Amino acid sequence: MTERSGRPGAAMVDGVRRCRACSRRRCPVEFVLTLVVVLVVLAGLVTTALVLATRRAVRAVQGSRAVRHGRELSQLAGTAVAVVRNPARADRTAAALAARVTGASMTLHREVDAARRAGVHLGEVPDVLPRLVAEGSALSRALRAEVGAPSAHGPRLADAARAHLAAVGEVTAAVRASAALPAAHGSVSAEASRVAAGLQCYSDAYLELVERDRTA
Repeated sequence: MTERSGRPGAAMVDGVRRCRACSRRRCPVEFVLTLVVVLVVLAGLVTTALVLATRRAVRAVQGSRAVRHGRELSQLAGTAVAVVRNPARADRTAAALAARVTGASMTLHREVDAARRAGVHLGEVPDVLPRLVAEGSALSRALRAEVGAPSAHGPRLADAARAHLAAVGEVTAAVRASAALPAAHGSVSAEASRVAAGLQCYSDAYLELVERDRTA
């Protein structure tokens, strides 16, 4: 009876031990799989963040003023080469206007930047500037296309370019005139003068009181 009753207990113990051994073998495998999944997810997140950051950087560089102006200058150089190679067919008027439009836009940008650094009041010029730049870029592109393949729209484009140049010239002259104005002395200087005058009045009153006390 004792041997028969002991065998099932031993079998149960052996089963428990086997289960524990199996669970111990499964635990490292599950841990490794979980770690791999976590690493893959982290790698995906890092890759996505890098791709987005790279796209933003590329867009920022492409949209920067220096890159835009450099691209326009290189395109103008190509237009000049086309005029030199085929002067009979090229529209020199359109080429000259395209160069003037691009140069006027760069000059206006330079004047506005200098005025901003000097703290000059520019009024509504910063609001108008982006629209002027966009209009100038569109006109310059259209004029460069007109150089190699003149069309019936050439005279109208030339008139629009001249009107744009007149508007940019007026804004540039206004910015220069505003930058040439003498600095206003009514802010810090006036405040300092008022403070100095108040301090002098206080000193005079204090000395008068001291003199009265001495004579009394």
